[in-house]
Amino acid sequence: MERFRIHVPDEVLDDLRVRLRRTRWPDQVPGIGWKQGTELEWLRRLVSYWADEFDWRAWERKLNGLDHFTWEGIHFVYRRAVSGRGVPLILTHGWPSSFLDYVDMLPMLEDFDVVVPSLPGYGFSPRPLEVGINYRYVSERWHQLMTALGYSRYAAGGNDFGAGVTTLLALDYPESVIGIHLTTLESDLTPNVDDAELSDAERSFLAVNRGWDTTERGYSAIQSTKPQTVGYGLNDSPAGLAAYLGEKWHSWSNDTPREEFLCATFTLYWVTQTITTSMRDYWDNRWYPVEPTYVGTPTAFGVFAHQTVPEGEPPRSYLERVYNIQRWTVFPHGGHFAPVEEPAAVAADLSAFFRSLSSR
Repeated sequence: MERFRIHVPDEVLDDLRVRLRRTRWPDQVPGIGWKQGTELEWLRRLVSYWADEFDWRAWERKLNGLDHFTWEGIHFVYRRAVSGRGVPLILTHGWPSSFLDYVDMLPMLEDFDVVVPSLPGYGFSPRPLEVGINYRYVSERWHQLMTALGYSRYAAGGNDFGAGVTTLLALDYPESVIGIHLTTLESDLTPNVDDAELSDAERSFLAVNRGWDTTERGYSAIQSTKPQTVGYGLNDSPAGLAAYLGEKWHSWSNDTPREEFLCATFTLYWVTQTITTSMRDYWDNRWYPVEPTYVGTPTAFGVFAHQTVPEGEPPRSYLERVYNIQRWTVFPHGGHFAPVEEPAAVAADLSAFFRSLSSR
């Protein structure tokens, strides 16, 4: 286990700005907005900000104020509780996110020893050059990491792919995982239910969800079949990277995060050249699937269903088919990226849940 410090060479940042300023722009059908993908003027403004105003060095200083480590190829941020006797908690991000999603939450989790790793193939965690790096593979690494840090019992939380990894932690290490807190349902781990057994509320949710699939799921089809092909363009063009990832942050949010945060996220993907390796998550979890079984570990769901393109609000009954739900909170604001959009709400819900478990 070694300390880690972030420093991107000047020439990498200089090259990024040159590429941004030399972007070759396509046209767009007048008045179509976001219906065919990332809106042209929105992206022009964002790329201009990224090239001429965004300060990565300020982000480096901010991030290097945290304690970073690497362990067997895994990068993670580690923040001990103020009391020195915190509940161990591992938080896992998803795609197209990074460990940055949880940075603003850290000061709000002062009763926890928080570990925020970067998934393999994201940011400063290289992805092994092999196939099968799925939820189960990552959950095993996370359990080994928590064990190496000296924790035999710990809590876990996650979002998107992080929800899948957190679910597998609870399934495979129930003797170690105190409870899990999720802010999204990972699509690969949804209940397998005969239509005749569904309630009206469940049918309504699944209808909305299918509509979301029709308009939003194209990226997943590409990334679960040919991630390498699309990776060449995204790894070579920062404007293309911003268009591809920015569309997800816009469509899946209640309110799109500020330009500064988006550019920090895009810069992290760019300077580490991890867009292609991150997309392999879709390929590995499709072709090396895990079979969902009932999770008996106490589970909390924070439901943030307010996306620009709505994915639907899952009924509690639907998820109780898979999880032992002990806490269910529906929030009036926030979408897919809840830890970024509503960090205080997520931190408060998470804290209340694990506090309730410790008092039993």
